[in-house]
Amino acid sequence: MTKYFYMKILGFFMVVLGFGYCMTSFFNFYSYIFGELQIANANIYIMSLGLIFPLYTFIFGVFFFFYSDKKFAVINPFILTSGVMMFIVGFSRLFISSGIMQFLHFSYSFVMIVLGIMLTAGCLRYKY
Repeated sequence: MTKYFYMKILGFFMVVLGFGYCMTSFFNFYSYIFGELQIANANIYIMSLGLIFPLYTFIFGVFFFFYSDKKFAVINPFILTSGVMMFIVGFSRLFISSGIMQFLHFSYSFVMIVLGIMLTAGCLRYKY
């Protein structure tokens, strides 16, 4: 019961937080495109790649919420890799604030670190 509850709460958090940060990132992106936000030495194509991270969190949260309770006997490598990569991207956002990370909000790095730790800990403890 605890495994199921933990997975559903974690998936719900990823969906809600991923959607919220998607809206924030896309708002900043459109503000830059329409000239309301000025960024020096900006390359729009490189910075738009940073929009993938919150969108991935949202889509992965939907996947995790609906499809992670398949009773695996071993750890799913996709979920474990996603948890580790979320931690790495969140940690790198703390120190990098230009280029790809330009449109990501600073607090998103803390969210990614916490979600990455929770995913990895859940994989190791509950084997999903």
